[in-house]
Amino acid sequence: MGSYSSECVEKFLALALKCCQDEPDARPKMAEVVRELENIWAMMPESETKRAESITTFSDSGKMVSSSSSSAIKTPYLSTDVSGSDLVSGVVPTITPR
Repeated sequence: MGSYSSECVEKFLALALKCCQDEPDARPKMAEVVRELENIWAMMPESETKRAESITTFSDSGKMVSSSSSSAIKTPYLSTDVSGSDLVSGVVPTITPR
């Protein structure tokens, strides 16, 4: 696992506790959770966020491509990297529980 800064751990635990509220309206929206997790991720030293020595991706032709260069993306799955997921507009869709 590794050691983490107390600030990252405190922020993560505070977020986890917010997500455990009994009343659904008291819980943060998923977009807020994602933003906070990304903020916590960004606070961590690069050595802690590195998932593997190489990153495997798929090219447009469907073939696997491995990269072990230092120019590999630090956080390849941020919500801002996904088309149509930028939350800057302030519009957060409402999803009603069943």
